[in-house]
Amino acid sequence: MSSLEQDLSRALAELQALEQAISDLQNRAAALRALISEYDGAIQLLEELRGRSSALKALIPIGGGNFLRAEIREVEEVHVSLGAGVMIKKPLEEGYELIKQRRERLSQALRAHEEAAANYAQRAEELRRLIQALSARLKKLQERAGEKPAGQG
Repeated sequence: MSSLEQDLSRALAELQALEQAISDLQNRAAALRALISEYDGAIQLLEELRGRSSALKALIPIGGGNFLRAEIREVEEVHVSLGAGVMIKKPLEEGYELIKQRRERLSQALRAHEEAAANYAQRAEELRRLIQALSARLKKLQERAGEKPAGQG
């Protein structure tokens, strides 16, 4: 295998790895967006409840696109997930601030994923141009080698 063929093979392998990494980052970014949306809903509801002196009528999701109509009269505390099914009880304001902080961390992670995907995409585009150039050079060399009679240099 010639040096040119090795370079082409390495570039193709790197491009394939980059494309997989980009796909993984895009999938993680989509999951983060969905989670951020959930946090936005929680924040919005807590903001609605914070200064309310009267009851709030709400639809509570119970799964599968189904809801219960409920009336929320008082909110003194929030049960905040710590992960792995563990919850902690926090006063309303502390829970609200904790949820907002987590939402901001998720936004930062999303920005980092999107930035990394953009950097990888830029490198992938550079590799595509390199692969095209290497392929064209290799094709020309093969055509030249095929045009010359055997035994002539």
